[in-house]
Amino acid sequence: MNARSSKILFVIAVLFICTQAAWPQSAQKLVRSGNKLYEEGKFNEALSLYEQALVENPQSDVAKFNKANCYYRLDDLEKAMELFSDAAAKAKDMKLVSKAKYNLGNCYFKRGDKHKDSNLEKAMEDLNTSIGLWRQVLELEPENQNAAKNIEVARLILKDIIDQLNKLREQQKQQQEKQQQLIEQLKQVLEKQKKLSEQTDETAKKEQSGEMNSQQAAEEYKSQAAEQQKLKEETQQALEQLNPQEPNQPQQVKDAAQNLKDASDKQDDARKKLNELQGQNAKDSQDKAAEKIEEAIKALSGSDNQNQQQGQQQEQPNQQEPNQPQQQQQAQAANAQDILDKEQKQKDYRRMMQGIQREKVEMDW
Repeated sequence: MNARSSKILFVIAVLFICTQAAWPQSAQKLVRSGNKLYEEGKFNEALSLYEQALVENPQSDVAKFNKANCYYRLDDLEKAMELFSDAAAKAKDMKLVSKAKYNLGNCYFKRGDKHKDSNLEKAMEDLNTSIGLWRQVLELEPENQNAAKNIEVARLILKDIIDQLNKLREQQKQQQEKQQQLIEQLKQVLEKQKKLSEQTDETAKKEQSGEMNSQQAAEEYKSQAAEQQKLKEETQQALEQLNPQEPNQPQQVKDAAQNLKDASDKQDDARKKLNELQGQNAKDSQDKAAEKIEEAIKALSGSDNQNQQQGQQQEQPNQQEPNQPQQQQQAQAANAQDILDKEQKQKDYRRMMQGIQREKVEMDW
């Protein structure tokens, strides 16, 4: 964890056997030995003894709780979370329930902290869960300062994630606007390319029918070649805007870039044939260039539509990949902000209640 999260305090396994007086003597001995190993940092060895104790007494909440602590220390969060959840749901001792919820909150916090650099949405979800669990601890023990401090740390990190998501959402919005502008630009290039092809065809037909002599046709072809060069340059500019060399580009963008490259090659071929006064051959290359530009437009339009459709799928945020669409990020950021607002109200309420309830609650961690 980073410096800000260093305030997270983990509940070590110091539960005394007196809470399970009915345990077989062998199970008690195993747990005591496991606790000693745990305190020495020998978590694998301690885990083995807690597992043996559970064989002796499968219903032991204490052994299960201590076993979860070992998994946490070994960074096996999934197994730790499963055991802490079970202890929190089934334990009869409310102090143990509180400890299990507290440690379960630590697990979600730690997992969320790991997600920060790869998946902001999952990090935010785990931090929300950790805050919820620590709030449950405060409901059981209103003066638990560790849980209160942990909430404050998580809230600071959560706020930072919300800021990052807002920034990412703005970047995606700008990217979508830029992509739409590019589509409109390519539509204009496509229209001009088709028009130029029609002009080349008309010149070739007039020359063939005798309506235009060779010199007049040559002048027309030279003019069309110059116009074709301009269209090629516009196509190249559009290709550069796609940044095809940038890593992690969507497949649709890669397809559009390849189509524009092919279109540029056909435009250059058409320009050469126009300069060589090969009107009909030039028209064939112009038509193929137009087809490639049209395919590029379809690829970019499909990419934009896919982003919009994914943005509407907000019911199952866990199923989305790291870079989620704008609408889903808005919904999650709004949900996180709502949690922060509610937590502030809860904090104010706890402060008021602490001013009334002077009697301290005894804690052992």
